Amino acid sequence: MKKILRFAPLFMLISCASVQSTTIESHGVQTHILTCSDFNNGLERCMEKADELCANNYHLVSQHKEVYPDAGDGFYMPPNHHIAVQCKQL
Repeated sequence: MKKILRFAPLFMLISCASVQSTTIESHGVQTHILTCSDFNNGLERCMEKADELCANNYHLVSQHKEVYPDAGDGFYMPPNHHIAVQCKQL
């Protein structure tokens, strides 16, 4: 058990450093849902990923910041940004 706890911070860093992306299609329109942690310039990273996904710019459909309360146990959970974008068509 102690070995797992030793590597827990490393696993948290790896999971926080990436941008998670999901694509859904509704009524013929693709919507990309992006989740980014504030640990690594969250909102800016999400917008950069949206630029990569949408060659002709995008329309911001929704934006939400998820903040975790302090549990008092010494572990810090950085807030997550969730945005939904739709690529603009030519």
